[in-house]
Amino acid sequence: MNKVSRLFAGILSSAFIAQAALAATVTNADIIKLLGAGMPEEVVVEAIEAGTPKFDTSANALIALKAKGATPAILKAILAAGKPGEKASTASRAKPSSSSSSSSYNPEEITLNLDGQSSTMQYIIPQTRTAARALGFGGMATYATLSGEKAQRRIVGNPEFIVSVPKNAQANNYLTLANFAVRNNGTREVMTGGGYMSYSSGINKSRVVPVTTEPLADQSAAREGFILHKITPVSPIAKGEYALVLYTGEMRTAGFFAQASNSYFDFGVD
Repeated sequence: MNKVSRLFAGILSSAFIAQAALAATVTNADIIKLLGAGMPEEVVVEAIEAGTPKFDTSANALIALKAKGATPAILKAILAAGKPGEKASTASRAKPSSSSSSSSYNPEEITLNLDGQSSTMQYIIPQTRTAARALGFGGMATYATLSGEKAQRRIVGNPEFIVSVPKNAQANNYLTLANFAVRNNGTREVMTGGGYMSYSSGINKSRVVPVTTEPLADQSAAREGFILHKITPVSPIAKGEYALVLYTGEMRTAGFFAQASNSYFDFGVD
């Protein structure tokens, strides 16, 4: 077989393999394999759209995918793949609209600025638990719980955050910087509601870290419907476990944050 024939045969073989791959069933395990191999977000999304979806979209399954590195766009594509009539439009929802520049801030991410270096933070969704306090004498309390004693992202120094705040929300009511307690069972948690004679919601004041919120002078990178704010702790924060909490489950955030719960961007200070 000459070189031309071998090349032609190779092309045909690749075409058949690609066609078979496109028709293959795609599961959560396949997405985890792609993420583990370091595949770019757009490649994973295309694999979801091209294959026959057979995804587990339960809360625990989505949390597991998030822990393996699935981005908001990938999670949206997985959710959309299982809905009739929506698979074809997954790409248009997962990617920024044409009116948004490629350098604009994604409202589902927070930019962390530290010592002149910027990096992107992605949210996680906590578990919740309700328990009696002081054997019931202290009433009942609800807690937001994050797995692991320490956040994977570790920093040294005082951070600054860039957050996309919906135009219909006040920045100081849209977010809270909270200090998490480390429990003996290998989790981190913060109380999000409780009481004895009455019940009130919101992160316990003793765990709230005061911050200043300031709109950026340059809003050219803001998405439509959002205002970029710089969030800075009032005082240097001590060593410990933290999360910047966005109240995305309580305030309308059109086009983003598909989940009906608040979003936690966790980090630890060493």
